[in-house]
Amino acid sequence: MATSSEMRLVGLHVHIGSQVFVLDAFAEAAHVVVEFVAAMAAATGVLARELDLGGGLGVRYAPEDDVPDIGQYAQVLRGALSDAWHRASLEGEPVLSVEPGRSIAAPAGLTLYTVGTIKNIEGIRTYVAVDGGMSDNIRPAAYGSLYETFLPTRAESERPLTATVVGKHCEQGDLVVSDARLPADVAVGDILATPVTGAYGYAMASNYNKMPRPAIVFVRDGEARVVTRRETTEDLIGLDDPA
Repeated sequence: MATSSEMRLVGLHVHIGSQVFVLDAFAEAAHVVVEFVAAMAAATGVLARELDLGGGLGVRYAPEDDVPDIGQYAQVLRGALSDAWHRASLEGEPVLSVEPGRSIAAPAGLTLYTVGTIKNIEGIRTYVAVDGGMSDNIRPAAYGSLYETFLPTRAESERPLTATVVGKHCEQGDLVVSDARLPADVAVGDILATPVTGAYGYAMASNYNKMPRPAIVFVRDGEARVVTRRETTEDLIGLDDPA
């Protein structure tokens, strides 16, 4: 590429993973990339000044998740990149970009369910079944992702009941929240919310067992608008050939 008349190398991209909570990992990545930039510049004379250090900053799905804030993340990245650049005695200053997708999108969204059935198995567990599940959020079934849940109408109420929130898909792995903390008087018809579903929720949704996908509603300053309407039965059979 150093001798190509068609392409010009301006930068490099690196991605170290997803749901990363340890900021030192990003700092180490910055140093590794700059070492490569320096070696490449020495070998080819091409200085890749624009560095995309990818995404991966974790978000708090469960209360016990210890997540650094975006300010700490930015400070560590900028500091590590600047330090590595000057240690390598490279010319000028690097241009830094990142991909903070999940860390922005996930906390911006939540999923609302309606409680359909409550089943208490004495001495074992209470199950709270809702009108969704693995079709709208496959992450708990696919790789054991943890979520929290609460009742929006009683968000600050005591939650002494430990229950398993399950979906309606007749599958053993159709779990929404494994150890949900809920008010003791949670009842059929209550609206239940699962926060932090703005990323890898609807984007991974399906029509599993012919379940229509829910609507997407944007809310701002008390005003709501539907941006993706709820699917209907007609939508599900729309591709069927009647012949």
